[in-house]
Amino acid sequence: MPLELFDDNEYDSFDPEVLDFWKSMEVFAIASPYIRWHRYTLVNHDPSTNRWELSDKDSTESHQVPRLQLYFLFEDPEKFARRILAAITARNKAENAIRFRFLCKHISGDGCFAPGQALEQSILRRTSEEIYGIFKSRYEDYHIALAVGIHLAKDSSSAIKQPDLNLSLKPKRSFVSLKNETMDSIVPLLDRLRRQTLLCNPNVVHALRFVNQECEMVRKLPLFVVALDRPIPLEDYEKQNLTQTSKTIKYLQNTWIERTTMHLHRLLSRIGQGDLNIGVSRWEIYTVMKLKRLIEQVLFRMQDALRDLVLDSTAAYVHLLVNDCSAVLAIENDDYFWDGNLLDSPFEPKRSAVFYLTLEMGPEAPYYSTDPDLFPGTLRNAMDDVLRECHFIHTIEPSLMQSLIFAENLYLSSVGLIDSTIVKLRQTLLEYYRKALLPLQAYAARFAAYKELFFTNVKEFIEQVKSADKSSSEIKEDIAFQIRMRENLEHTVPLSIAIGPFWINVQPLKEALIRKRLELTTALLKMLTEKLRIKTADVITCYNAINERMCEKPVSIEHIYDIRAYMEDVPELVGRLEDRMRGILYEYEILEAFLHNLPDADFQQKWNALAYPRTVLKQMVSIKEFHESEVDRFRKQQFADEAAFAASIEDINAYISKFTTLYDVSKVSEMSVEVRRLWKTLQELIDQGHVMNRRQELFEMAPISLNNLFELQHTFQAYRELWTVAADYLKLEETWIGNPLASVDLEAVRRGLQQTHDSLKDLLPLFRDQPQLLAVVEHFILVVEDFRPNLDIMELLKCPYLEAIHWGQLAKEIGVKGKLSVDVGFDVFLEHGFRDHLETVRRVVVKAEQLRQEQEARWAEEERIRQIEEAYRRARTERRLNRAEL
Repeated sequence: MPLELFDDNEYDSFDPEVLDFWKSMEVFAIASPYIRWHRYTLVNHDPSTNRWELSDKDSTESHQVPRLQLYFLFEDPEKFARRILAAITARNKAENAIRFRFLCKHISGDGCFAPGQALEQSILRRTSEEIYGIFKSRYEDYHIALAVGIHLAKDSSSAIKQPDLNLSLKPKRSFVSLKNETMDSIVPLLDRLRRQTLLCNPNVVHALRFVNQECEMVRKLPLFVVALDRPIPLEDYEKQNLTQTSKTIKYLQNTWIERTTMHLHRLLSRIGQGDLNIGVSRWEIYTVMKLKRLIEQVLFRMQDALRDLVLDSTAAYVHLLVNDCSAVLAIENDDYFWDGNLLDSPFEPKRSAVFYLTLEMGPEAPYYSTDPDLFPGTLRNAMDDVLRECHFIHTIEPSLMQSLIFAENLYLSSVGLIDSTIVKLRQTLLEYYRKALLPLQAYAARFAAYKELFFTNVKEFIEQVKSADKSSSEIKEDIAFQIRMRENLEHTVPLSIAIGPFWINVQPLKEALIRKRLELTTALLKMLTEKLRIKTADVITCYNAINERMCEKPVSIEHIYDIRAYMEDVPELVGRLEDRMRGILYEYEILEAFLHNLPDADFQQKWNALAYPRTVLKQMVSIKEFHESEVDRFRKQQFADEAAFAASIEDINAYISKFTTLYDVSKVSEMSVEVRRLWKTLQELIDQGHVMNRRQELFEMAPISLNNLFELQHTFQAYRELWTVAADYLKLEETWIGNPLASVDLEAVRRGLQQTHDSLKDLLPLFRDQPQLLAVVEHFILVVEDFRPNLDIMELLKCPYLEAIHWGQLAKEIGVKGKLSVDVGFDVFLEHGFRDHLETVRRVVVKAEQLRQEQEARWAEEERIRQIEEAYRRARTERRLNRAEL
């Protein structure tokens, strides 16, 4: 503070207005810009400001200095020194008092220094709430001052001391002589004061008080969301912040201006005409009115409140988001790697985390529910957008001074985006989040190791295990591995973790990984259960097969002996199955070791397999008793079958004897069919006889003689061959004649004729004693021989050189009306008598062969000539190329 404010005029030994001997006196003084005492000459004195005019003898400059910087030569130097010391002491006390009151004013007692409840009720009973509010404010100020004073008294090193609460600045004594003062001299001074000060009317004081109240309310407004109960997603915070910002900006742009204007208009309109007339309509008058100075004062106060609001809110915004994690700020390298465990965070903040993130697994890599790279830009834009909005808050002049016209872009001056404080806060925010993203992304990268597990398809995994055909012990190791991995997940992956300003929810991913391990474990256990179910079912199937084989109802004595032979091996088979089941039972113990409950059906199947050996052995005893009764039944059946067999032999013998007297060659097909049937019946009787002889042996009875059946078969064999060979030949002949000539294989025809002829020739000696049958054989031999000439005709007609013209010539010479070709059946040629025109056919065929030979010779000559010409052209081309090169 200026030292001259604390000058004590009582130290003056004369009154400059009364005595004038000081004029043109030489004095010592400190004049700006000097800081040392120099000699000057006094020129004049201003009693209103107590300043002295000095002149320097070395220059024409004059200086205005206060009394404390002026020393008269006739003054007592010790007294002058005490005067300066007293001013310095008074200034120190005043500054200390100001600091003390400032400190007390900005201390929040949170109700600790408020009057007690009893005192409050007592005052409210006697007065109003407004009076109690004033009393409470004074009461709190007083007790806060006492508390601060006690605290400062304990701390002797504090620069602020508790002052006298009644301390007030000593006013300077006026140098205006009061000897001749009258009311006439005071009135102009009061009038001058009224013209100079703004606080000349109580309505102005009240108006400024209301303006101050509105500004204080603005200072307390929340421009950002600066308090959170729990971490929230960035999107939710952005929405809440936008809502809060919009609400506050709307209040600043509308309500604040309207309320302030309303207060000023209500109070200033009471004053009416004069220097504070809000109805002034001329600019040249308004610019020199006290009203303009008042509105400027209001403008400055509103701008100061707006600046405080912006700076305090921005600082609180950054304070919330930058939650004091020194480990984050200590990161220096951008390639940070999370090398610790996943449970403990080395980036635990001192204050609670701000943002909520969920760690999720993607097909490429793990990711967060909100992209971390969005945070710096989003938070910076949120702050900068609000700062920009604060530059569009209108002044009160257009709404208050409605008789004047103002520009539309008159706004309060706010804090700029490049303000040093804002720049520092922005840099702090961005630097903190830039570094906080490094461990955040490094932490997510550690979960890439679980990607394969997360996207493992359980069905495909089980199919791979099945295709590997692992043993039960290997499957046991796989199950134990899955359980160990699941327990490892439970102990190494946290439910949540805090990294700087981020609270990460890992629980969904952890539960998904654990659930996948459980699914794999359950699938392996089910697979092993199915494997054991199949093995056990196979064992039971084997037991059932043994039972079914033993319990088969015998249909013959052979069947009984087969079952008895099988039953001799049953104890050994049961023993092998028991050993096999014991191995399966060991595999069941694997499931019990993992506390896996078998389904009821599998449990029943297991114990059925263990109980089957005893059931099978008990069944053997009852089956043996049953077989004894069945043997007696089959013995009786054997006697009946033997009688029926003998009767069948007699019947077939009589029928064959009668049948062999038939020799009608016109019924070849019927005879061959019946012969084959009789031959099959004979073979069946022989097979039945062999079966009955085996049974006779099992029953320990004499065998049945089959000699008469063998003789009958031998006798009937020649008769069967005669009719079957004849029938087969006739079928072949029909295919040779009826099919198109092009499809007939002449070699097969020749071979068929020869085989049939040889077979019939071999039968001639067998039927010498039977003239009728001998005539049948000879008849078929003649039929075969009669077909042989047709081979020559077929061979000529299948000549490949015969063309349409040759076929036409044949038809013309033989007298055939119609078109002939190799695609026509041979029966057509036989109908037209081609066998009688063998020479004609041979002549046409020879002619066709000659024409073909001539044509081939002509083609060969043309080809030879073409090759010669081609060689000539090629040689000529080569000669031309050689000439061109030369």
